[in-house]
Amino acid sequence: MNDEHAETFDAALARTGIIAILRGLPGDEAIAVVEALYAAGVRLAEVPLNSPDPLRTIRTLAAHFQGRMLIGAGTVVSTAAVEQLAATGCAFCVAPNTDAAVIAASIAHGMVPVPGFATASEAFAAIAAGARHLKAFPANGAQPRLQALSAVLPAGVTLIAVGGVAPAQVAEFREAGVSAFGVGTDLYRPGRSAEAVGERASRWMHAVQAAAPARATLVCDARTTVGESPVFGADGVLRWVDPTAPCLLRWDGTQCERVPLPEPVWSLAMADGTLVGNGETHFVAFAPDGPLQAGPEVDVGAGCRLNDLVTDSRGGLWGGSMHQGLLTGRGALFHAPAVDAPARRVADGLGVANGMAFSADETTLFVIDTLARTLLAYPADVVAGTLGEPKVVTDFLGVPGKPDGMAMARDGHLWVAMWGGHSVVELAANGAVLRTLAVPAPHVGSLCFAPDGRLFISTARARLGEQALAQWPGSGGLFAVQP
Repeated sequence: MNDEHAETFDAALARTGIIAILRGLPGDEAIAVVEALYAAGVRLAEVPLNSPDPLRTIRTLAAHFQGRMLIGAGTVVSTAAVEQLAATGCAFCVAPNTDAAVIAASIAHGMVPVPGFATASEAFAAIAAGARHLKAFPANGAQPRLQALSAVLPAGVTLIAVGGVAPAQVAEFREAGVSAFGVGTDLYRPGRSAEAVGERASRWMHAVQAAAPARATLVCDARTTVGESPVFGADGVLRWVDPTAPCLLRWDGTQCERVPLPEPVWSLAMADGTLVGNGETHFVAFAPDGPLQAGPEVDVGAGCRLNDLVTDSRGGLWGGSMHQGLLTGRGALFHAPAVDAPARRVADGLGVANGMAFSADETTLFVIDTLARTLLAYPADVVAGTLGEPKVVTDFLGVPGKPDGMAMARDGHLWVAMWGGHSVVELAANGAVLRTLAVPAPHVGSLCFAPDGRLFISTARARLGEQALAQWPGSGGLFAVQP
């Protein structure tokens, strides 16, 4: 299977929840209709093979959209059809039935198979043949059966409901374990204008996204030993680090790139448009296409290293430290007005200074002490570069795992990654846990918010045995949660 197609397909399905089925689409209307779908937010379109001249239509659409919209084929019921589709730019093959040969041929030609099933036996046969996306067809009235099936499906398998689903039923299908929907005649039928298709697609997108549960979906299988500190740059690229490699990871929404680093970098942040980070005993700046630029040595103390990092609106760097043997009270906080400026110790007595975030007005610096399992709030003066006496906001009583990385949402709520807890938690201003979002990986390291409100979560494979990795294969990957 083409890894690029598979990752893009997964990301598009997780983000939009819809595959548009364009049965009967004439070639001369194809671009206008699919552009209308794209404008409505749809990112996956299927042209069934019993449409007029489907191969030419798929080829035309794939060439026109160049990956902005993934174009697939429907009613793919033979390996001969798969062979023909391989040269068209087709990204995925949807079938009404389960045929192991068609699934294998689709994968062999770099396309994502989406076989149809009606029974549990067919579903598991499709999975055994290599499929990860299963089309529940026909889905009308199948909610109880799908709910029972979803409870026993392997992790990483996605259910897509097709046939007889109305927008008003989206929520109940979601409750039954369905992740996405294939929508046909309610979106498009021959003779319907592109404008009308776009309007219908907008209504469907609203219905699907309004009913979408907050769920962490694997978007990049990076397999980091320790995935830390995701951060978005002005270029829209998400970057994070694996200090054990050591390397910088870059994900542009489609592809993941690893950039080797000459030394471990434990955390990242943006300062005045520049990517900065924590080395072991100094701050660093990432020069575009150049080497790391190291600042002055920070007096972290014997046996200690820098750990997490946050920046303020003036470009100042605030770094936390920890003792590498996890001795209590050896962690501290440091401030430097810039990477190349000396850093001062501004707080002492921490265990492991971890996730850090400023309040919107920058008068409070929130800091996780992982060793003490506390969230601390320090009065802050970013102009003077000083901190006051902290107070404990919460001790995470009853929350599984250890608090690790942290990010602040637009509404001012803090979100905390729980290492060993399979989750992230949202906190109210008083520290109360508002909700817990499950993450299909035990060790959740850090998180950040994208400009569009999506939550991105980095995880780790460290200290997980073969059995745990088999159960949680996405460990070490990057996960996303829709707003």
